[in-house]
Amino acid sequence: MEVSMRYLALAMSLDGTLSTAGRIEAALEQLRRSGRRALLVSARRLGELGAVCPHLELFDCVIAENGAVLHWPARRESMSLGGPIPESFVKALRRRVLAPVERGQVAVYTHASHACALVETVRELGLELQVVFCGESALVVPPGVNKGAGLQEALLSLGLSAHEVVSIGSEANDHSLLAVSECAVAMADALPALKRRAAFVTRAEADAGVVELIEQLVRDDLQTAGASIPHDSLLLGFDGAGHSVCIPAYGDNVLVAGPRGSGGASYAFGLLERLIQKKYQPCVIDPRGDFELREDMVKLGSRRRVPRISEVIAALAEPSVKLVVDLTGLLPREQPDFCAELFSELAVMRRRTGRPHWLVVNGAQYLWPSRGHVATGGSSKLRETLLLAEDPREVAQSILGQVDVAVAVGPAPARVLGQLAEALNETAPLLPLGAGQEDEALAWFITERQWPLWLRIPPGRAERLSRLHGHVEGDLGSGSFVFRGPEGTLHLRVNNLSSFCQAAEGVDEQVWLFHLWHGDFSRWIRNVLRDDELAREISSIERRYELPAAESRRRVRGAIAHRYALPA
Repeated sequence: MEVSMRYLALAMSLDGTLSTAGRIEAALEQLRRSGRRALLVSARRLGELGAVCPHLELFDCVIAENGAVLHWPARRESMSLGGPIPESFVKALRRRVLAPVERGQVAVYTHASHACALVETVRELGLELQVVFCGESALVVPPGVNKGAGLQEALLSLGLSAHEVVSIGSEANDHSLLAVSECAVAMADALPALKRRAAFVTRAEADAGVVELIEQLVRDDLQTAGASIPHDSLLLGFDGAGHSVCIPAYGDNVLVAGPRGSGGASYAFGLLERLIQKKYQPCVIDPRGDFELREDMVKLGSRRRVPRISEVIAALAEPSVKLVVDLTGLLPREQPDFCAELFSELAVMRRRTGRPHWLVVNGAQYLWPSRGHVATGGSSKLRETLLLAEDPREVAQSILGQVDVAVAVGPAPARVLGQLAEALNETAPLLPLGAGQEDEALAWFITERQWPLWLRIPPGRAERLSRLHGHVEGDLGSGSFVFRGPEGTLHLRVNNLSSFCQAAEGVDEQVWLFHLWHGDFSRWIRNVLRDDELAREISSIERRYELPAAESRRRVRGAIAHRYALPA
């Protein structure tokens, strides 16, 4: 079975002097044989890079002049990401300094000791330019041009996204390069500031560190270093204490199960929103034709037209496309075979580009039924897949067995997880008692062998907007906060956040501290307003018993004002 690769490209900054050119070229050839892309990123001019690495054809793209110039050796094509620095700047700078002033296609170079002259010339001419330092050199480039921006443009041309890239650097101008990459690595001789932002640091220095990284990539896809690499996480919900419960945004398969109309589609849509916010590319497979579309999503297919697989692959070639594939034009018995072929093509695309990052199947029981017609071809190996199903017993066991996390929604989520355990031929997990609240779900971390726990479902965008007015200016009715004081003699009711902030300034200090130290404010915000993030922030203030009443009032009001854009 072919193992998928997490990292498909390496972007390396080689602005230092090569001491082992032959060894790094051999490592690059090994990297390319593994199926990965290689990108060279440098502050140098394109014409100078041949002296640094004589075989530029080993790179899929060369990013020169600190991100201002891109060159594709195989196509022998180049492009600039900005116009050349004005000649007036070059002339004015040469009048100020005695050191050589050199031009690239875009950038202007001189010695770093003349940085003040560079800045003064920019100010004198009233130009909008950036001064960048790299070792003993200083260069001037147009605004917005840096190694990170150049890398993003290069990845776009290669059909990749930053989520598939490892970058390595050592100089001050490598910060933007590391910032846009999924995994940031610093060489052993890198500047301390760069090491602090890196996921890990190589043992070897300079180009030997690059060779070391390539060998790790080819050997185990950085799995040995995986524990130290910070990755994006996908929020599933909040536990009883208001803490975020997350899974990695790469590697897991999730099942959302519950009766139709019980909130499963809404929960899955919220997960999709959070993936898109992190710039992951989704592809939704919709056998039912009822998946809710975001305004920025593209839909292929309808009840009258079956989408072609070539159309799907072509649409996903653009990393920014968020695609929904409507299968309602197919008969139910035709959908599994169509998707078997589609998934085979998507698997090829994912091996090549890492995208689409997530597949969402709106009705897994239609594509992989537990009984009846089963697809005759294609791969049923899941990878970063979100499955929606009403009854997990209707989904093939071979698919359910690949689920890492199951989230049950609806009026009886414990019963749904019991059905899943039955379908998996496993002993039902120890399920919590009670039905939970309307905005809660039950999550079972199957592969981690953790017992199910209740999660408060994060509100989606539409729900957040609808709640906003009620929280700030509306009437919460029975959910209003009541200032009672230590003796219970006060009865000051505030029916929204605006009223709360006003009352917080006026109530007696003893009353304020009584509620603050009892955690009443965060409890109200968590249980009534369902704002777990604000509740956690308020709770941290409530535990600061040393704060004077005036200071705690200021902090609580400030946290609410910042969250809901209220007057401070």
